[in-house]
Amino acid sequence: MAEQTAIEADRPRLRSASAEARLRRYLLVNAIAVWVSVVVLLVLRTVVGGESRTILWTVEVLVGAGVLLLTAVLLAGRARSGLAAGIVVVATWVVAVSITWFTPFIAPVGLLALLLPLVIVADHLPRRGRPLIVVATTLLSGTIVAVGSLRTPEYELTHPHSPIQAVVLALFVPLLVTVLVLGLRDYVLRLHERTRELEESRARLAQASVEARRAIERDLHDGAQQHLATLAVDVGRVTRLCETDPSRAREAVHALLPTVELAIRELRDLAHGIYPTALGEKGLPGALPAAARRTVLPCSVEARDAGRHAPAVEAAVYFCCLEAIQNADRHSSGSLIAVRVTDEDGPDGGLAFSVTDDGVGFEPASVLSGHGLTGMRDRIRAAGGELRVESAPGRGTAVLGHFPPGTRQPRR
Repeated sequence: MAEQTAIEADRPRLRSASAEARLRRYLLVNAIAVWVSVVVLLVLRTVVGGESRTILWTVEVLVGAGVLLLTAVLLAGRARSGLAAGIVVVATWVVAVSITWFTPFIAPVGLLALLLPLVIVADHLPRRGRPLIVVATTLLSGTIVAVGSLRTPEYELTHPHSPIQAVVLALFVPLLVTVLVLGLRDYVLRLHERTRELEESRARLAQASVEARRAIERDLHDGAQQHLATLAVDVGRVTRLCETDPSRAREAVHALLPTVELAIRELRDLAHGIYPTALGEKGLPGALPAAARRTVLPCSVEARDAGRHAPAVEAAVYFCCLEAIQNADRHSSGSLIAVRVTDEDGPDGGLAFSVTDDGVGFEPASVLSGHGLTGMRDRIRAAGGELRVESAPGRGTAVLGHFPPGTRQPRR
């Protein structure tokens, strides 16, 4: 693809890729914090002396959590952010409850630890699982308070009061509060960024709407309107011939048929560009094959099993695919274009689509901004989806889009 679908050099390649990088960074920071906590506890155990099983049990729990966090970091690096987020949630629950059981005085740390997943990884959890995570975290917060209250008398009988307890709280509470503050700050910045992008996208869509109306006006004026104006003149001429020379009038009427057919064809093509009839009647499986037949390069479409979705979603996917197909056909210099539209699992699953080619590709960071990709991204985001483009020199280009659950409609 060429400049029309160039990725903006002054922006991140994809917001989803940026979110995954942010998740990996937070997971790594938390893994480092856990391992640092292990070292601190071992040092305190050495300072205190003796065989403190309480500290040793806490260290064992933190080591397990550290291993799980490192696993989550690896999964996030392989685009398995949902699974990584789930592992972090489970690891945090286990750590919060375990350290409260072994050391009841550290219950405030457990309560703060419970909040970390809701701040850091909530956006990466499956949409349906988020309410369950919130409810479970709320219940666990009460459980930790209860465990800390019940276990404190027994703990104090076997563990005489020591300044080490105050040192542990003084070390770990600020650490967790710092992580929470940074997470909340990052979340607020993401909201501001999202708001700014939506405002910019809305302005571009408004401008694109005006330009589209002007383009339709030009197409009508230069195409069908001209043919209809010519047809009106010819009809007047035929009307006069009917009075003077009926035989020539019949010949002139037959000569008008190609002009009428041309005007009808141009109006039909224009209407198809505005909103194809097949898209409203048959959805994406009916409209995309027709678009694929108009390419020079071979173009395959796999959308037979895709269901019906909200009209705005179907229109966004159709015109985005149409733009990607046209750009690949004109600029990829490849041998094949492949279009794929699939429904995600579940009765209310989301929608995913891709347009790929095996052409020359390009280096996104080295290409200037283009209206093609910006328009596709704005259209998909306005309908509630996400769009990303993957490309490299000599490795072709892939335009990938995704809509979350909630857009599917019953088959008609």
